[in-house]
Amino acid sequence: MVLENSKEGNVKKDQELLLPPNSSSSQHLSRRSFNQGVVRIGAGLAAASAFGGLAATGAQAASFKASRSYKIGFLAPLTGPVAPEGVAMQRGFNLGVETINAAGGIAGHKIEVVTQDTQAVPAVAGTVVKKFIQEEKVDMIVGTITNDEEVVASRLCAAAGVPVIFPEHGFWHSFCDATTVMMGENSFDLNGPLVPFVAEKFGKKFFLIGSDFSYPHAYLTVAKNYMKQAGVTVLDEIYAPLGTADWSSSIAKIKSAKPDVIYSCVVGGDAIAFVKQAKSLGLLPGAHLTGDTLQAEFYPAMGDAIDGQYACVRYTEDLQNAANKKFIAAYNKKYGKGTIPLVATTAYYTLDFVKAAVEKAGTYDRKAVFNAFKGLEAKTILSDKPIKIDPTTMNPNYPMYITQIQKGGLYKIVKEVGFVKNDLKCEA
Repeated sequence: MVLENSKEGNVKKDQELLLPPNSSSSQHLSRRSFNQGVVRIGAGLAAASAFGGLAATGAQAASFKASRSYKIGFLAPLTGPVAPEGVAMQRGFNLGVETINAAGGIAGHKIEVVTQDTQAVPAVAGTVVKKFIQEEKVDMIVGTITNDEEVVASRLCAAAGVPVIFPEHGFWHSFCDATTVMMGENSFDLNGPLVPFVAEKFGKKFFLIGSDFSYPHAYLTVAKNYMKQAGVTVLDEIYAPLGTADWSSSIAKIKSAKPDVIYSCVVGGDAIAFVKQAKSLGLLPGAHLTGDTLQAEFYPAMGDAIDGQYACVRYTEDLQNAANKKFIAAYNKKYGKGTIPLVATTAYYTLDFVKAAVEKAGTYDRKAVFNAFKGLEAKTILSDKPIKIDPTTMNPNYPMYITQIQKGGLYKIVKEVGFVKNDLKCEA
């Protein structure tokens, strides 16, 4: 997201609150935003890449040995107000590269990575993408955090025929291009199982609250469709500007409404401030709070204010499979113990899909590699069973879980809800 209204001091304080032990930078601050008016650039790249061939046959892919390293351009906001999430993505991505390379790399060669900061500025992201394509001659691009940056990257990569993968979560639309893969879970995944669960468990009077920019509006719009199906009554709906420091009036309004469920998409450092004040003013932990505000990344700063609450996730450290246990151990060893950011997990296993796609294609040809993602299955830390990318939406079909937050930050699985039918549509 673009933190247009946040104050530098508050951002710095929130970043420090999110620091894991033994870490020099924080884990997670932002969610997604979408700007329809983003600068349209990239027409000059239309001829930057020529497609050389079709996907290889199974026999060709199985015996494919490349003559050079596979080169990926990684971009993320590594400085600035969105740096905590960008750094978390980079950590997961780097660990994934190390893991793949230690196991022999892709097609017999190690992955080569070039990394650059975007500062969460779409124009900077565009410059970085063009540099990666024109000067670095990358085979693929992976990143970034804000939807504004993603729109720029997707258009440039489509024009040049370069596959681009976005690991961040919350998608509510597909991209209208030919080279984008959306690895994060979407807003339908996040809301579809959660709304009926909390409505049945706690009651059908909901109070909605969110940060006032595109992602929370979109997230809660998707949620309201499920609320209508579940017979939920929305008592009220509040959106607060990013950087809001005083939540007392909103909390008073929530108390006065006496909802059964507080459904929240207050995000980033604002989520921490909202939850802390909700506790100090007596709203929490007694009220039933749920929604995107309860991301695991925020637990160290929120602490026992959200113990006992319920959240819907695709990943939790409670997943009992060998790959996840190995990942947790490796992540903790490299970065220190603490809550593992969700975006770090997605960025980590994104490399499993990259390896599978390239070796399925049997070539580094960009068009063939992108086409190999359609319907691709790969084993990940999420399950002993492979995860499949939907060939139409280019978004994985994720098994989702309802979890209850335990003291200390474990998101304990209480219900496996499986795959969620989504309504992702192309949006220009």
